[in-house]
Amino acid sequence: MEVNAIRQVATPWAGARGLTTGLMLTELHQDVWNGSLILSMGMPTDIDTPPRVIYRLVFEHLFGYRVLEGSDVMDFMDDDERDIDSQIQLITPSRFLTWFHQQTQGTHLEEDIQHYRISSWDFCVDVLAAQAPLVQRKAGVI
Repeated sequence: MEVNAIRQVATPWAGARGLTTGLMLTELHQDVWNGSLILSMGMPTDIDTPPRVIYRLVFEHLFGYRVLEGSDVMDFMDDDERDIDSQIQLITPSRFLTWFHQQTQGTHLEEDIQHYRISSWDFCVDVLAAQAPLVQRKAGVI
């Protein structure tokens, strides 16, 4: 970490309380027309079968997102962020949000944009949104 870098703090997102742990990201879909992002998360059943979708996180007022996969996930996260049990965290202060404001020349400074991090063993999705995601549980599961 650079000497002058923003030190980020990952806090478990209260809306994820009670969700199943050990979920994998199974699908990411952005609807460009209405500005939403849907993350499907599931539980693996066996090595030859795709994970069964259990939850969907729907972000409605999306400003941006990024996805890292594989070994890049661990290199990207700060040492103190790796031990968080929750798979969905709020990041404050956020280097990603700072970068976003720089790129947009402060156009959205008046908006309450939050940085959500959704992490699993092989993917990390960072989302900038002005509203908390809606958590949808797939019917008939759990």
